[in-house]
Amino acid sequence: MRLIKILDLVNQIEKSSFLKILDGFCLELKKTTPKIDEILSEGEGQLKNVDNQNIVNLFNLLKDKYSTHLYNKIKFSDFQLDILIDILARDGNSMMSREWFLRLYNNEISKLQSDLKTFSSQLGSNKGDLEPHRERDYLVYQSCLKTGYENDLQLNRDKRLSWEEKSILHTLSKSLELSNEEIRWITYTIIPLKKFKIDEIITELKESGIIFFNRRTNTIFVSDEIVWLLRDILGFEIPNKYLRRILRHLSDAEINLISKKHNIDRKLKRNEKIQDILNQGLSVTNLLTNEIFKANIPKSDRANRIQTLMSKDLEIDLPKFGLSLEKKVATLINYFNDLEKDETTSLSRDGYSRLLKDLKDAYPILNKKVKEEFELQPDDVMSPEILDDYSVKPRDVIYLLTKDELRNFCKSMGIKSIGNLVSNVINKYRVIEDLYLENFDLVGSRDLKSLREKGLTVKESELGLLYEDLTKKIFSELGFNVDEKLRKQINTNRLQIDILLNLGGKDVIIVECKTIKDKDYNKYTSVSRQLKSYEKLCQNKEYNVSQVLIVSNDFSEEFISECEYDYELNLSLITSRGLVKILEGFKNSHLTEFPVKLLLKAGLLNGDRIVKVLRK
Repeated sequence: MRLIKILDLVNQIEKSSFLKILDGFCLELKKTTPKIDEILSEGEGQLKNVDNQNIVNLFNLLKDKYSTHLYNKIKFSDFQLDILIDILARDGNSMMSREWFLRLYNNEISKLQSDLKTFSSQLGSNKGDLEPHRERDYLVYQSCLKTGYENDLQLNRDKRLSWEEKSILHTLSKSLELSNEEIRWITYTIIPLKKFKIDEIITELKESGIIFFNRRTNTIFVSDEIVWLLRDILGFEIPNKYLRRILRHLSDAEINLISKKHNIDRKLKRNEKIQDILNQGLSVTNLLTNEIFKANIPKSDRANRIQTLMSKDLEIDLPKFGLSLEKKVATLINYFNDLEKDETTSLSRDGYSRLLKDLKDAYPILNKKVKEEFELQPDDVMSPEILDDYSVKPRDVIYLLTKDELRNFCKSMGIKSIGNLVSNVINKYRVIEDLYLENFDLVGSRDLKSLREKGLTVKESELGLLYEDLTKKIFSELGFNVDEKLRKQINTNRLQIDILLNLGGKDVIIVECKTIKDKDYNKYTSVSRQLKSYEKLCQNKEYNVSQVLIVSNDFSEEFISECEYDYELNLSLITSRGLVKILEGFKNSHLTEFPVKLLLKAGLLNGDRIVKVLRK
C-alpha cells in the first residue's frame, strides 16, 4: 500500500512518530535543500499542517536520510528488529491486524527455535551433515560473535554487542556470504533468543518510523516506500515473488547447488527446497553469479546461462542485457525492481477482476494458495481491490500455478497454450481503453516511451485526441452527460470546444484538454482569450456556462495564480492524476450521483480533498 493511502487512513497521533523523524531531518537539511522550506511554508512552517501529498514529497526528498535512520535501527538494535523486519518486508505483509502480526511473529520464533536445535546439533558434531568449508565459515563467525558478546565480562559489564562490534560482524557476514537466516542461526546459538510482547513490538516499530498503527481498528500498516528501503537494508535485492519466478526456471542441479551451499536438506521436494531458499534471504547477485554454478564453470558460460534465463526462460524483452555476467544480473534485478514500483498491473481493474474470477472457478484452492504464499489475512483475497493493497499483481497470482495447471487453464478458456503462457493469459484479459485510462497521466505528458513499455502503442499525432477521449470517458463514468451533439452544434470551423458537459436545461460546463505539447497553456492570457471565445459561443446559443474546466498534467504557479484572480471567467483547473483520483473516489463512495458543486470552485482543484468529501 502506497504511503499516500496510509496517511489518508491514519490520524495525526498515529503518524506522529513518522512526522517527528521527518521533522528532525527537515531541521538538519532545510538550509541546503530549498525545496524543504517550500513544502513547509504551505503548512506555515509546521510539518503537522502540511497536506499528505506534500508529506510524501518530503519523504521522497529525505529518502536517503530515512534509509540511514532505518539501517541504524535495524542493524544495531537489541530488540530483534532483524526478525520483525524480515516479517514486514515479505510480500503481502504491508497491512495486517495486531493479532495477525502476533501470529506471524509466534510462527517465526517457533520456526527459529526448531531450526536452532537442528543447527546446533550439526555444528561441530563431525557427523558430516555440513560441508567442511561451510562449517568452517559458521565457526569463524560464531567465534567472533562470541568474543564480541562476552568481552564486556572482563570489564565487569553486562554482555552485549556494541555498535562497533556489530558493524564488524556485518562486514564479516558479507565476506563469508552468509544468508540472513544463517546469521540468525549462528547469532542465537550465542545470544539468548528472547520473545517480546506484541504491544512492546508495535511501540518499538512505530517509534522507529517503520509502521503506522491505527488503534481504533488495531491495524498495522507498512508503506511500500518503507518496505523498499527495508528490503534494501536487509539485502533483499528483489521481492521474493520475483526470486520465486527465477528459481522456478532453474534446473534441479542448480537448485541443489544452492541448497548445498546454505545447509538446506537436498532430500526435500523441489518446491520445498525453493521455499527454503526463499526463506534464507540470499543475495540474488551472488546466487546468479556464483551459487548456481560449479566452481570450475568459466565466466563466459555463466553469462550465457543468465542470458538464456532472461530471454528464453523468463521471456523478458529488454533492448540491452549487458555484456558481462555482472551487468546481465544487475539488469535483471533492476528490471524486477522497476516492475515492483510500477503502479500499473498490466491489466485494468475490470480485467484483473475477470481473471481472478475465472482462476478461482477453475482452481478453487487458489484462494488458499494466494493467502498462504503472501501471508494474507482476509478469508477471500481473490479481488483486485484487496490484492492491489498488498501489491500482489496479476502475474504474481498466475505464477502460483504449476505449468500443467496453467496450460490446462489456457485450454479451458480458449487461450493459446503454446509459447509464453503467462503473457497469453494477460493478453486475454487486457482491455486497452481501460489500460490507457489507468495511464492517463502518461498520455497527458505524451510519454510514448513509457506507454510502449506497458505494451500500449499509439502514434504521437494521436495522443491529443486520445487524451480528449479518455477525459470524456472519465466524465461519463462520473455520471455527466458528455453531449457530443450539442458540442457540434455550438462549434464553428475556427472555434472548437473539446468537451461539453450538459447539466440539463440551459446549463453547461466547458472542458478544455491540454497535453504537455500545448505549450501555450502556460500563458494564461492566451488560454483565457480562447476560453472566453468558447463561453461566448455558448451564450450566443442561449446556454449558460456554469464553469470552465482545464484538464492537464500540471500547471505553473503563475498560471494558477492568474486563474484564481480572473473575475470574468469561472475557471477551474484539475490535473490528470487529480481527475483519476476523483473518479476512483466516486466509485468507492456511497454516492449515486456526483456532486457538481465540487467542480464549481475557481482555481486549482485538489483531487485528494475532493475524494475525502466523497468518502463522508
